Amino acid sequence: MRIGVISALYPPTSIGGAEVMAAQLVNGLSPQDDVHVLTLESVQSSIHQVRGVERVPLRNLYWPYDRQKVSRSSVSRLAWHVIDTANPWMVKVVERWVRAHQFDVVCTQNLQGFSTSIWPMLSRMRMPVVHVLHDFSLLCPRTILFRNGKLCGHGPKRCAECRVLTGPRFKHAQSLDAVVGVSHSILNLHQEHGLFQQARCSVIYNALDAQSMPATPVQWSHSAVLRLGFLGRLDHAKGVDVLLGAAQLLQQQGIALRLVLGGRGQEGQIAAWKEQFADLHIEWCGHMAPSVLWPEIDVLVFPSASMEALGNVVLEAAAAGRPSIVSRHGGAPELVEDGVTGASFAPGDVHDLARLIAQCHAQPGLWRQWGDAAFLRAQRFNVSERIRAFRALFEEVVHAYR
Repeated sequence: MRIGVISALYPPTSIGGAEVMAAQLVNGLSPQDDVHVLTLESVQSSIHQVRGVERVPLRNLYWPYDRQKVSRSSVSRLAWHVIDTANPWMVKVVERWVRAHQFDVVCTQNLQGFSTSIWPMLSRMRMPVVHVLHDFSLLCPRTILFRNGKLCGHGPKRCAECRVLTGPRFKHAQSLDAVVGVSHSILNLHQEHGLFQQARCSVIYNALDAQSMPATPVQWSHSAVLRLGFLGRLDHAKGVDVLLGAAQLLQQQGIALRLVLGGRGQEGQIAAWKEQFADLHIEWCGHMAPSVLWPEIDVLVFPSASMEALGNVVLEAAAAGRPSIVSRHGGAPELVEDGVTGASFAPGDVHDLARLIAQCHAQPGLWRQWGDAAFLRAQRFNVSERIRAFRALFEEVVHAYR
C-alpha cells in the first residue's frame, strides 16, 4: 500500500507520546509499504528534509509548540484557534501533497496546525482517511478537557468556548472513514458526544518498542522506606497536588515515604509546592529519562486529575517491573489490572490514594508481586501486534473504496 501519514509534529521535533507513536507506526509499516509523512515546522526551523518526511511551514499566527512558553494574549490565542478550526492555506498544502503521491489511504494523527478541515477535502478527493485519537482536540481546543483546576466536558456539557471552537470539527469528522482510539476511554468519550457515527471505530493500544522492553524486570535497589515515583508534567491537571497531599497525610500518621518526581512545570507552582510540603522527603528531579527513574522507585503513581488518552508511562513502568497506582480517569485504568498489576483510586481523592499507598507500605511483598505481574502483562503491548492491527484496518478501508 501507499500510505500517507499526517502529524502536526514528528521526531526529532517532538513534545509528547503522540509523535513517538506516529513514528513507530511509520517505521513499522515502511518495510512492507510505501509510507510518506507530512509534518509541520516553524518558519525558523533548520530541520533538514529526511527521505519520506516532508516538513512544511505552519501557516497561522505563531508557532504554538515553543518550549520557551512564549506568553500570548488571550485574543491572539483565540485567533489562532479560530484559524486552526478551518485553515484554507494548510488545506491547499495537504491537497498538493496528496495529489503528488496518489496514496491508497491517509492516516491522520494530531492535526493542530493543519486543521481538521483537511478531512472534507480528502473525502472530496475520494481518499480514504483513518484518524488516530491521541488527545481531546476534537472536543477541546486545549486538548485536555481541563480548565480552572477542574475536569471539563466529561459529562454532556462542555464550556461555551469548546462548543463554539470545535463545532466545525464535528462536521469535518463526518468525512472520516475510520477512527482509532488509543484506549476505549478516549473513543467512548468522543462517541458519547455524538462523533464518528458513520465511521469504523476500533481501539489499538500504543505499544512499547524494544528499548522500552527490558528482558527482565529492573532490579530494585535496597530502600528502608517505600519509594513512590511520578513522571510527567508537574501541574494540577496531572494530579501532582493529590500525590503530595496523600504523602503528607501518611506522614502525619507516622508512615515515612520517599517521593521521586520527574518532570517540569511552572516554576512558581513548583516553588509553592516546595514550601507547602517542605517536611516531606521529595526529590525534584526535573526532566529525566524513564530508565533512570525505575531503579529509584518501588511504585509509580499516576494521579491525573484530567482525562488521559492512555498513559504511556504506566506501560513503561510495567515493562520495567514496576506496578502503578492510577486514578480512574481516562485510559490509564485499562493498563492496570486492579489488585493484580497495580491499583486504582477515585480521581482527586487524597484519602483513597493514601489508603492504597499505606497498603503497599504495610505489605512490601504485595507491590513486588504486582510488579512481577505487570512485567508479564506488558509483553502484550508489542509493536508488531500494533502494526499488524493498523495494516489490517488500512486494507479494510481501502477495500471498501474499490
